Amino acid sequence: MLNEKKQMIKPVISWKDYNIDPRYFILAFLFTFVCAGQLFLGFFQQWDAVIVSVATTVLTEIIIVKMVYKKFTFPLSAFITGLGISLLLSSHVLAVYALTSFIAILLKFTIRFKGGHVFNPNNLAMVLVLFLIPSYAVSTPKQWTNGFTIMALVLLLGVIACYMANRLDIVSSFLVGFVAFALIRHFVFGAPLFAALGPLLGASLQLFAFFMITDPKSTPTTRKARIFFGISVAFIDAIFRINAIPNPQFYALFIISALSIIPFRLWASKKTNAVV
Repeated sequence: MLNEKKQMIKPVISWKDYNIDPRYFILAFLFTFVCAGQLFLGFFQQWDAVIVSVATTVLTEIIIVKMVYKKFTFPLSAFITGLGISLLLSSHVLAVYALTSFIAILLKFTIRFKGGHVFNPNNLAMVLVLFLIPSYAVSTPKQWTNGFTIMALVLLLGVIACYMANRLDIVSSFLVGFVAFALIRHFVFGAPLFAALGPLLGASLQLFAFFMITDPKSTPTTRKARIFFGISVAFIDAIFRINAIPNPQFYALFIISALSIIPFRLWASKKTNAVV
């Protein structure tokens, strides 16, 4: 009788059973942002910036893969990178979008360790252009609306995309860390409470949390390491905010990636060899 009941119970079908690449959910997340920005929110970036960014990342990746690996693969990651750059970067010179997009893909294939890139391509490219050519490249969180409807949409799509990519833990740890350090900045360093917590209500920081910090290729593979990674980024971000350094989240992610990804991969490799 027990065996018959077991046979009658249908197994739960997961999205993973259909071999759906989780990057498609991230792509949908970003594309929704682009459309909302162009149609309803009046983003500084126009469609030409989006087209230039995506075309540059896609073509650069196709050429590099063809030259190095002698094959063609659909450049899904490059498409995502291009959309991300078109959302995060603001410039009055269209060529800056192309330059940032080219740098992102080029460095993804050159700064590598044990079969994977070390930095999130968007993050590394943004850090370089924001630091080296600040007169031509900025990131403008003020362009984002703080409307509750948009915030709800951002949170919903972000949670779904990160769940599918198995990266909700790193997002949660970063956001919890951000809140904790924001309260410290308020009570210890005298920062106004609403100013300290305000970035949480902006889609700019949420885009960073749900899209940039969650890159599966440039974050640790274990849950404990991802939680530590997210809290560490929030900690460095808080230090930069205390010192009034602009674009603190980009620099924080860059520093933590530089300090942690290679050591983590070395540790994981040694652990795997020890098991074998």
